[in-house]
Amino acid sequence: MTTPTSVYTDTASEYRAANEAAAIHDTSRVGRLKATGNDALDLLNRLSTNQVSNLEPGQGAPTILTTDRGRILDLIGVVNLGEYVLLLTSPGEQQSVIDWLDRYTIMEDLDVEDITAATAMLTVFGPTSQSSLEAATDLQLGQLAPYHTLSGAIASHDVRVINRPLGQLPSYDLIMSPEAFPTVWEHLTGPDITPVGTQAYAATRIAHAIPEYGRELGDAYNPLEAGLIGSIDFRKGCYIGQEVFARLDTYQKVQKRLVMLRFSPNADNADLPTDLFDGAALLHEGQKVGTVTSVSQTPTTGEMVGLGYVRTAAATVGAKLELAEPAIGWAEIADLPQLFGPGEG
Repeated sequence: MTTPTSVYTDTASEYRAANEAAAIHDTSRVGRLKATGNDALDLLNRLSTNQVSNLEPGQGAPTILTTDRGRILDLIGVVNLGEYVLLLTSPGEQQSVIDWLDRYTIMEDLDVEDITAATAMLTVFGPTSQSSLEAATDLQLGQLAPYHTLSGAIASHDVRVINRPLGQLPSYDLIMSPEAFPTVWEHLTGPDITPVGTQAYAATRIAHAIPEYGRELGDAYNPLEAGLIGSIDFRKGCYIGQEVFARLDTYQKVQKRLVMLRFSPNADNADLPTDLFDGAALLHEGQKVGTVTSVSQTPTTGEMVGLGYVRTAAATVGAKLELAEPAIGWAEIADLPQLFGPGEG
């Protein structure tokens, strides 16, 4: 697939559609793996944080692959399609997930194939995405739980639909053949579903505190720091990283927290590039307590918002932290996001 367009019309209109109505975005860069074999779900259950062994055909769940130190290898979606298990990985992380699964496959019946290039994917998201998608198709999505799936036809092409929310924002992934993509895209785009490019999509991701691999996800962080406790099952059997998470949760030893940031008004200056704030150190009384990991200027208001990691002792909603030079002003902690809720830890 081609690289998604940066802007189709104007970023503000696209951002408004994504956050107030319905939008469509080319997400073909998301990794898609086909896991076959009788032991697929059982092995995934023993290697990842969430309960996935009991998923029936049509059901799915988010889970995290972690190292033995409890660090994040990737946040993935596991969807049981009956004939095989579909794994949704972060963009570009397909091979690392395949290698990780292969490392722990000894006698198990499991084969994993990268089908990213053999398929295409687009995502319809926004507050009215369900009704808009239903109106443009014969699909009935009202009973489709998060991460669950159904198959259907759009513009006479077979399409796999997965309900995969973007935080609190409704969102539906549509997987199809590359040949079907142009026709399905054209069929769905219109007055009720607005095409959005990478700029508006990235701004929406940050506004809804969706962590991204290479920024808020990766070997530098563990799932509790990243606010992913809702995708950890503390009651199931052993899995890689379990002892680390249990100890951190029981003794409240999480060292840092993912935070939502709102920057001071002087940071909203259009002449100041967002790169000035991306990666900036966050200070409390002159001491570094955190780092900005993602930043975006809200297209509709000009407000600068972002994500970052802050030491737990300083991670209090309402706290204002100084920005180290060359950034200017301060950043206020607006929220401590938890992508899948507070969990049961």
